[in-house]
Amino acid sequence: MKLTKSHHTILGALMACSTAIPTSAFAEELNVVMFSMPYTRALAELEADFEAATGHTVNIDVIGQDVFENRITLSFTGGSGDIDVVHAPVIQLQRWVTANWLRPVTAEVAAMDTKDDILAGPLDSFVVNGEQWGLPFLAGVGMMAYRTDILKAAGYDAPPATWGEMLEVAAAVDTPETAAIAMRVAPGQGFNMFVYPQIMRAYGGAFFADYPTDLTPNMNTAEGLEGLNTYMSLMNDYGPDGIGNFNFGEVTAAMQNGQVAMIIDESGLIAQTLDPEKSKMAADISIAAVPSGPAGRSPAIAVHGLGMPADAPHPEASFAFMEWATSADVQAKIAISASFADFTRASVASDQAVIDNFKSIHPEFLNIRVAMLNDAIGHYRPLIPQWPAIGAAVGENINAAVNGILSPQEALEAADQEIADILADG
Repeated sequence: MKLTKSHHTILGALMACSTAIPTSAFAEELNVVMFSMPYTRALAELEADFEAATGHTVNIDVIGQDVFENRITLSFTGGSGDIDVVHAPVIQLQRWVTANWLRPVTAEVAAMDTKDDILAGPLDSFVVNGEQWGLPFLAGVGMMAYRTDILKAAGYDAPPATWGEMLEVAAAVDTPETAAIAMRVAPGQGFNMFVYPQIMRAYGGAFFADYPTDLTPNMNTAEGLEGLNTYMSLMNDYGPDGIGNFNFGEVTAAMQNGQVAMIIDESGLIAQTLDPEKSKMAADISIAAVPSGPAGRSPAIAVHGLGMPADAPHPEASFAFMEWATSADVQAKIAISASFADFTRASVASDQAVIDNFKSIHPEFLNIRVAMLNDAIGHYRPLIPQWPAIGAAVGENINAAVNGILSPQEALEAADQEIADILADG
């Protein structure tokens, strides 16, 4: 996804906006289901603000991601009409649209007074078959956090710029007390499959022969093997104890608590490591770009938003919540209260309180985030209906390789076969 001025990146001169939420003639009580992340947890604390703005009441249920998947699948397939607004990751979108689980909001979005304030890349990621299916609240991208004191003591004045350099630095800084690096290894299309493709793609690996025109599985290549070996070496040789089960929570906590020298994860979580109220090591942590490889740099990217279930009983009130929850006012408030860096409203970047907050955390944070967004590709994880199943299957095989259950070659062979089987099943 390449952001330009027309995409309202946060580097340009940004127009200010105010939030105007239409109110319904009748107050409704809404049920919103989201999975846990810094933005959703902070949003749940603002329920009273939504009632004050619209007259509607809302119950925001923030649950674990695995529980969320089961909850919304039962609701969608059962047609129970018990959810008014649902957390909608873009990587799930095509599957949900194909299954007729969402209601399009094309007309509602077109009528928004503040539509032009939404970053066009994240907004456009919710377009499928010419219809708009949601509003974005998060555009997260891969970044690195590292301990300046540890790298300096080992003779490094700058963080590793390539994955090859990462292996060298990791070997130099790893100690029994402080591991060199942590990344997600827990299997899942949103877990290790968020971070692993950064390495795979940097070495020239790919999921398919020529996405999207040729979906022949193509992970088992020399380039793919080199990327997997790099990932395995970093995790097994230089990662902390238990890394084979680490997810984003463990990765972030390891950096905050001083257990590792470097992490690579999503920008919003990287911001948490820099916040002195959340991180014991904040004073010694700096940030950098994701390393590049022989095929260049491919930062992870994830866009999350809000969608309306097809059977939502109060569509007008549902959209009022979607608009309010993704508004510039709410995003700016959460950017400050939760050090939330992944906002999708352009004007938030010109909010002086937000600017001051992130400058106090790290003066280059917002600039590095935009640079990584500009390097990212929209199909970092393939945008096809079968991706959730493919991501789960591939994630299990990559995790099995790291944990010594499969050899790297066996893991990639198995991944290609499972991708082929999933595609053949439709």
